[in-house]
Amino acid sequence: MRIGAVLAMVAVVATGCATLDEKGPTNEDIMRRTGLTVAAARPIVADNFELIWPERLSVDPEAVDVSKGCRTSMAAISYEGPPWRPRYEREVVNPSQEFVDRAMANLEAMTARGFTLVPSQNPDQDPVSRYYRDAQGFSVSSSRIRVGQNDEEVRFTMAAASPCAAE
Repeated sequence: MRIGAVLAMVAVVATGCATLDEKGPTNEDIMRRTGLTVAAARPIVADNFELIWPERLSVDPEAVDVSKGCRTSMAAISYEGPPWRPRYEREVVNPSQEFVDRAMANLEAMTARGFTLVPSQNPDQDPVSRYYRDAQGFSVSSSRIRVGQNDEEVRFTMAAASPCAAE
């Protein structure tokens, strides 16, 4: 009898702790605050990416990744969902300067669509690494990193993302 009571208490404590270590909005929170759904966010992310990518391309909204959640879980040490943060990105290794210049021009052109540059908090950050966000929380960004023993390889990534979206 005593062992049963102890096990029941452990189960209650374990269940309580599982909910305490999760942080972030729920589907219901998102629906109440913004009403944004994954179905509505995916085409916007795809369109935004098409506008910033330096070469002509078509992004299928179904290709927009929705595997990153908006809630943090200390138990899993990860982001979980729902809700989800739709995102699409591509990387080019050793891009030409012309490619990078067109990408930077396309990002800057997003200001005409309501995006604003979010200043970096890192003074040593590569100036090509930029992040723009609009009033709804959609974002577009670029990053350039150098890898290898002598920084011989350059990886240039562009991304478009959505704020948290409910299922």
